[in-house]
Amino acid sequence: MQTSIIDMLFILLAFLICQFFIFIRSRKGKLLLLFLIPTFILIFISFLENRGTYYPVFDYIMYIALLFYPYTYSLLALDFSPFIVSNHLIKYIYFIIPFILLAVLFKTYSYLIILLLHIVLYCYLLLIIKDNIRLKLHILIIMLIPSIFLSYNFICFHETETIIIALAFMSIITILSVLYEYSRRIKFINSRILTINSLNKRLNQIITRLRQRNDTLKKIISQKDIELLQIARHASLAEVTTGIAHELAQPLTGIKCISQNMIDDINYDDFNQAEAVTDLVKITSLVDRSASIIDHIRTFSCKRGFSFQKADLNACVLNAIELISNQMKNSGIDLIFVLDDSIPKIYGDNLSLEQLFINFILNSRDAIVLKKETIKDLNGIITITTTCNDEIVKLIIEDNGIGIPEDIIPKIWTPFFTTKQKGKGTGIGLSLSHRIIKEHNADVLITSSEEGTVFTISFPVRKSPAG
Repeated sequence: MQTSIIDMLFILLAFLICQFFIFIRSRKGKLLLLFLIPTFILIFISFLENRGTYYPVFDYIMYIALLFYPYTYSLLALDFSPFIVSNHLIKYIYFIIPFILLAVLFKTYSYLIILLLHIVLYCYLLLIIKDNIRLKLHILIIMLIPSIFLSYNFICFHETETIIIALAFMSIITILSVLYEYSRRIKFINSRILTINSLNKRLNQIITRLRQRNDTLKKIISQKDIELLQIARHASLAEVTTGIAHELAQPLTGIKCISQNMIDDINYDDFNQAEAVTDLVKITSLVDRSASIIDHIRTFSCKRGFSFQKADLNACVLNAIELISNQMKNSGIDLIFVLDDSIPKIYGDNLSLEQLFINFILNSRDAIVLKKETIKDLNGIITITTTCNDEIVKLIIEDNGIGIPEDIIPKIWTPFFTTKQKGKGTGIGLSLSHRIIKEHNADVLITSSEEGTVFTISFPVRKSPAG
């Protein structure tokens, strides 16, 4: 009867070991495999002895397996607890070695020594998990069963095979209990994963809604930016209205004079066809001049955002000056141009660049006008220079105005910050200028003193604009 039970247990344990070899890479798989090895060795030796194979060394191997059984069992039990198993490995070895020596020296009492080792190790295990004894009660119950069976078989039977069979059955029961516990944990984890997936779906829905709101807000902000740029352009046009009126007055006056002369010639019968053609050509030229100014104003004030393309920095400077040249003359300020015709084109938005230059030049004008209040005979000069160096095109605007205090320079880009008197400045010109500079992937350097201020704007030649 015992022989058939041992054969059955041998096959069953061999099957379990093969199964756990598949999960050898996982920590739990290693612990389960390690736990089964002592029991399998005991069953395997009994299996061989039942078939007539016996060697004296088998007895010592069986003793060692019986001694290591509680060690592997304790490691498996510790895995259920929030402890680091490696911290207790050496202490367990210290427990086992003396008992191995005693079992070898006192072979007659070997099973009693093994039973004592079980009791000592399980007591130590109980001491380790004492703080969590309520949570780990099922571990203690499973832990005590092998000791009870070992004691019962030792006291009642004193038969090696009976003890081995009892340990083998208890090993299988322990494995089943462990697998049940793991399956329960896996079920709990799966439940948590399902909950997390559900929350993740809700989170994705929230993220999608927030992204849609964000896109809507971006569109609103973009629209407001365009409107702000429009306001800034209108503000610039408001400042240069006098100059624009003068620019338009000159060709209109010329048209009126030439037309009046032609009318007089007709009235006094002194009409000359060749002179009339010449006068009409002059009128056409003056009309084209007026139309050019009006188109420039209309284009400059149109409502749109940034439109990047190849831009000629010198042309942008001259177009900007066209709108404010009379402003400079009326303020008694001379404009000096040092424009390098060989500079390459940059990626930029022509209208925004014009607005940028107008803002800087008008600020330079205001600085010179303010300085003239204290120095009456000051000859105001604004020098505009373009140059190229190492794939960088630089625009330099230099004035001999009052200068910017050092503690004010970091603040001039702040929206609505202005040092001008109330009603004379909005504080949005330079903040928008700073945005235009960033949109063009450009950098600006400001050096200022009592002698004046120098704005140096560096534009990349090959680098595409932001956005």
